[in-house]
Amino acid sequence: MQICVGSLNPVKYSAVKQAFNTYFNKFEIYQIKADSRVPNQPIGKEMILTGAFNRAKAALDFLRLNKDLDSKIYGIGIEAGLVKIPLATSKYMDFQFCVIIDKMEKITIGSGVTFEYPKFIIDKVLSKNIEIGEIMGALANNRNLKFEEGAIGYLSKNQIKREEILKQAVICALLPRINQELYTL
Repeated sequence: MQICVGSLNPVKYSAVKQAFNTYFNKFEIYQIKADSRVPNQPIGKEMILTGAFNRAKAALDFLRLNKDLDSKIYGIGIEAGLVKIPLATSKYMDFQFCVIIDKMEKITIGSGVTFEYPKFIIDKVLSKNIEIGEIMGALANNRNLKFEEGAIGYLSKNQIKREEILKQAVICALLPRINQELYTL
C-alpha cells in the first residue's frame, strides 16, 4: 500500500500516518506540496471539501506518476475552514475534512470535531480577509501554531491537539474502506 498526503504540513502528515497505522501494518507514506486551489481561509463546506479533494487528487496523481501502480494507492487531502452555523455565537465553526481517493478514483470523506472561535477572531477573518492561522498564531505568540498544536490546542489549553482532530477526520474517511462489507465502494 502506498499513500500520499497532499500537504507538507507535518501535523497533517503525522495525523494520516497515525490513522493508517491504526488499521494497516505495512504501507509507504509520501507527502507532496499540493495546491488546494481554494483561498487560504476557505469558508463554506463546499469550498473546504473542494480544497481537500484538490489536495487528494494531486497526491493521487503523484503516486500514479512515480510509484508502483500494482499496489493499493491512496491520495489524501485534508482541509480546514469555516462553516456558517447560525446557532454559534460567532455564526461560524471550524471544520476539518479529509478526502481519500483510490486509483479507481473512488472517494471517501471524513470530518474531525468542529469548534467555535471567539467572535472577534471571526470578525477579523471576515473584515480583513486574514487567515485564522495568522490571527491565532499572533494571539498565541507562536507563528508556527498551525504546524504544531493548532488553534484547538491553544483554545482547549492543550487538552485537544490539531493532530488528534485531523486523525479523527482521516479515520472517518477510512470507515468505508475498513468496513467494505457494509459499504458499497
